Amino acid sequence: MKRDARSTARVRRLNQRQRKKLRVGEFTEYVFDVELTFRESVDEDAHSALIDDLFGFIEERGMIGGGFGGRFPLTATSGVITTLERGSPSEDDREAVAQWLRARPEVADARVLALVDGWHGATQHGQDRTQ
Repeated sequence: MKRDARSTARVRRLNQRQRKKLRVGEFTEYVFDVELTFRESVDEDAHSALIDDLFGFIEERGMIGGGFGGRFPLTATSGVITTLERGSPSEDDREAVAQWLRARPEVADARVLALVDGWHGATQHGQDRTQ
């Protein structure tokens, strides 16, 4: 059975260097998922334009994204967003991304999910991300 690096008892036994290496405790790095549904199917050119604009927007806020692909023509896509440097996006960052996406005419629905541990998969409040 694999040990959970995030268990409270285990984290207390680790020194600062180990916590940093395992990205637990005060070194936990959070990310958030984004799910997009388009008003109409988008082709590769329209998708590339949207993603270029999205990545330009999030890079201005010190974040980076990945995913957002699929088989064309796309009706929906999803991806993950995190910070460029060590650390985590803020709730303000999540809300800004949601508002920016919802303002786009080609996006019918944009769901910005809760912050989750980018390395170990649990939410900020210790719940499984599937709940």
